Amino acid sequence: MGIRKGNKNMNNPRFSIIIGLYNHFRFLPKLIESLSSQSFKDFEVLFCDDGSNDGTKEFFLAEPQVNFDFKYIRQKNKGNRLARSFNNGVKKAKGEYCVFIAGDSFPELNYLELLNETVNEDMLVCGIRVQIDKERAVDADWRIVKGIIPQHEAIIVNEPFNALTGNGLTVPTEAMKIYGMWDTKMKDYGGEDNLLIGNLYYHGYICKSVPQLVLYHNWHKGQETSKRNAEYCIKKITKFAYGK
Repeated sequence: MGIRKGNKNMNNPRFSIIIGLYNHFRFLPKLIESLSSQSFKDFEVLFCDDGSNDGTKEFFLAEPQVNFDFKYIRQKNKGNRLARSFNNGVKKAKGEYCVFIAGDSFPELNYLELLNETVNEDMLVCGIRVQIDKERAVDADWRIVKGIIPQHEAIIVNEPFNALTGNGLTVPTEAMKIYGMWDTKMKDYGGEDNLLIGNLYYHGYICKSVPQLVLYHNWHKGQETSKRNAEYCIKKITKFAYGK
């Protein structure tokens, strides 16, 4: 096993920002404002909609005027499968790296600039999430609170699939297409990001935590990964690690 590196098309963007949407219409103005105001401009955006019925489709059909390249990709809803939405984005991505962001979140204005200074082709990168409610911070990232990740840039070497998260995760696009996409077999909540990171980690990719990369997440009641998904995830990661 190992990392395969291919030729890069210099005409393609540095980043493909893949937004997973499901009834996130009310969050779109702030998200688009944040993307429009990024200090680093070499990116495209793929808005991947899992059959929203809140006006999201109509918003994009009206061809919103923005200062960045984007595509709107819509799939038929099958239970709000974020993994399927993200995979649709990867298939259309032209960027060197995929940046996965949930539709109820938005990045700090220097997010892509800092990310550009950090990433390389053998690395997975993740920042932190700040929970906000009515544009006010209400909670810090639970991983820092619990000491799972340090408060400074660091390579995560101890079970990184439990330290990095899918919302804000950056992955080399080539890695996604060679070693596998987001797993869509999980029927309940949670675990897809752990599985993706575990897969790539055991294929030789370095996992890096960068707390200066701040993603704001609109607060909602948290959900725990289901027992069924957790068991499936452990079984698959064990297979990646030991080949059985």
